[in-house]
Amino acid sequence: MAKKNKPDLTLVGKKELTYKQKRFVSNCAQIPQKFSGIKQAYCDAYDVTMNKDGSIPKWVSKDASLLHCTPSITLAISMKQKRSDDISQASSVRTRLYVIERLYEESKTGSDASRVRALELLGKSCSMFSDVVETKEFESSHEIKSEIERRLKTLMAENE
Repeated sequence: MAKKNKPDLTLVGKKELTYKQKRFVSNCAQIPQKFSGIKQAYCDAYDVTMNKDGSIPKWVSKDASLLHCTPSITLAISMKQKRSDDISQASSVRTRLYVIERLYEESKTGSDASRVRALELLGKSCSMFSDVVETKEFESSHEIKSEIERRLKTLMAENE
């Protein structure tokens, strides 16, 4: 039986998340950077007291998993991650545009050396000076077949 595609999550009745749930969502969205997993995110959001040896209590695993699987929480986490990705992408685009704009201005008004350097960097930004030359050689099927046979004979001779 073929695997079914996961449906998009939608909420039927919109229910506001509690403060701690919002904090859990925020923590889950930061898992690769700040938190190591949903258990740690849960402990931070719900102020869980650690065991005497500093480990996370066993019951946290179940509670964190149940909370993470709640449709409203799952949807909120995915929206938070998407928003974060969009902000990061927009920021890098703005930075790139700013740098290119400043290089363009520098290429018009700076000293001779800075103008040449600005023009060089502008050229590199649009791949003007790339030295990559790609050549494709085509072999006939007979040449490929003879090469494979030669390699097989060499391998068989080495293994004997």
